[in-house]
Amino acid sequence: MDINISNETADRINTGLLVAGMFEKDMNEAIKGLDRHLKGAISSMISEGRFRGEWGETETIDTLGCMGAGRILLVGLGKKEEFTLEKLRKAAGISAKAARDSGIKKYATSLQNVLTKESVQDRCQAVAEATLMALYAFDKYKTDRSKIKTADSLSLVIEEGRDEARKGLERGIVYAEAANLARDVVNTPANIMTPQAFADEARKTSKECGLRITVMGKKELEKAGMNAIVAVSEGSDKEPQLAIMEYFPEAEEKVALVGKGITFDTGGVDLKPWDSMESMKSDKAGAAAVLGALKACAQLKPGTGVIGVMVLAENMVGEKAMKPGDIIKAYNGKTVEIMNTDAEGRLVLADAISYVEKNYKPSAIIDIGTLTGSCIIALGYHASGLISTDDKLAKRLAEAGEKSHERVWQLPFWEEYQEVYKSDNADVRNVAKEKYGPGAISGAVFIKQFVEKTPWAHLDIAGPAWLSSGRDYIPAGGTGWGVRLMAQLIEDWQAPDNGPRATSNP
Repeated sequence: MDINISNETADRINTGLLVAGMFEKDMNEAIKGLDRHLKGAISSMISEGRFRGEWGETETIDTLGCMGAGRILLVGLGKKEEFTLEKLRKAAGISAKAARDSGIKKYATSLQNVLTKESVQDRCQAVAEATLMALYAFDKYKTDRSKIKTADSLSLVIEEGRDEARKGLERGIVYAEAANLARDVVNTPANIMTPQAFADEARKTSKECGLRITVMGKKELEKAGMNAIVAVSEGSDKEPQLAIMEYFPEAEEKVALVGKGITFDTGGVDLKPWDSMESMKSDKAGAAAVLGALKACAQLKPGTGVIGVMVLAENMVGEKAMKPGDIIKAYNGKTVEIMNTDAEGRLVLADAISYVEKNYKPSAIIDIGTLTGSCIIALGYHASGLISTDDKLAKRLAEAGEKSHERVWQLPFWEEYQEVYKSDNADVRNVAKEKYGPGAISGAVFIKQFVEKTPWAHLDIAGPAWLSSGRDYIPAGGTGWGVRLMAQLIEDWQAPDNGPRATSNP
C-alpha cells in the first residue's frame, strides 16, 4: 500500500473516500466545514440521531459531487477527553478496514488532525502504522485471488507541519512492515516455516538490511555445548538452528534480544491436548518478534547496538525425543533434569542466553517468548508478563510498552520463588516441584539460572502473540507482538548516566 502526504485540503482532495473523525456531540470546525460543502447533510444526520460521534460508530455520506471526495466516512471518536494516541490507531484501523471492505482502492484521511495534544509526527506515525497493520492479511496460500479485497493508496490530509508529518509517516511504515514480517513468520505453518526456513528468512532480511548474521546448525550447536537446544529438537527430523543478527555491533552499548522460536510444539512426550496444539505454529512468535525488531532497527538507525538471537527448533515426538527424567548439560555447565518435555522454551532460551552473554557481552539481555499458559491466566491477551532483575531495564520496557501500546505488566521476583527449581538429581529441574506453583514466574526463575551478571528481563508473550479473533488494527492469528515494543525500547535507549539518546548513523 502507498501512503503519502497530500498537498490538497480536505474539501478539494480527489479521492473515492475521505475519512473524518468526530468526537461525541462535538461538531468541530473541520466537520462544520465539510457540512457546509455538503449543504447541511452532516448536521441533519446528527439532529436525526443517525450519528452521534460515539466511539467506533461509522456512517458514510455520498457527496453528490459537492466535493473532490466521492464519499465521506464519519468515524465516531467518543469523548474528547478520553481520546488517546492508541484510540487514534484504532480509529485508523477501523476506517482502513471500512474502506477496503467497501471496495475503495484509494482513500484519504484527516484523522491525524484531531489529536492536537500530540505532535503531528506521532499522530501521522500512529495513522500510518495502524493502517498497514489493520490491512494485513495472511492470504499468500489462497489460490482464488478474485475475492481478496485490498486498498492500494492512502493520502494523509495535513493541516500543518508537513516535514514532521512525513517523518512520522515513514516511521509508522517501518514499524508496521516490521510487525507484519513477524506476523508472516508466525502464521506460516510448520511444514513450510521449519527451523531451517526461519534461518533462511533471517539471512534474507539481514542481506536486505545490511546486517551481519551468523547461523549455527546442529553440529555447531553440539560442538559449542548447547545441549539443551539439541535435546529439545531430538524428536524431530528438522535440525535446530541458532541465528544471530547484529545491528551496529561497534556501538558502545549493545542490547541482546533473545527470542524463542519453536516452529511447532507438540509438547514432546508430554503431549499437549488437541485443543492446545492446533495453534502451536505460534510458538515461534518470540523469535519472529526479534526478527522484526532487527529489521526495524536497521531502517531507523538508532545509536544503540542490537544483537538479535533467534533460537529455532521443533519439539516433536520421536524415538530420540527427550524424556521426563533425562539429565542434560547446558551451555553454561549446569545440569538440568527434564521433568516435563512441554517446558521446552525455557531450555532453548537458557542455552541461547548463556551463549550471547559470554560471547557478545551485551549491556542488557531481554528474552521474549510464548512461554506459559499461566501468563494468559494472569494477564489475558492484552499484555505480556515482565520479570526482571534490573529496575531500570524494567522501567524502560514499561515506558516503551506504553508508547507502542504493547504493554507489559511486571510480576514479582521475590527471594521465596527462587527455590522452586532445585533438583534432587541435577543442578536444576525444568519445572517447579509444586503442582500449582507460580507458573509464569517459575519459568523465569529457571531462565535466570543461566544469566550471570548482565541486567536481564523476561517477556512472556503467550497471551498477546496470537489472537483467535481480531481487534481494531490487529487481525486474528499472529499479531507481531513485541516488534514495536522492542524497536521503541532501542530507539529510546539511554546511556547509564541518563544522557540523551545517541542518534549516530552506523
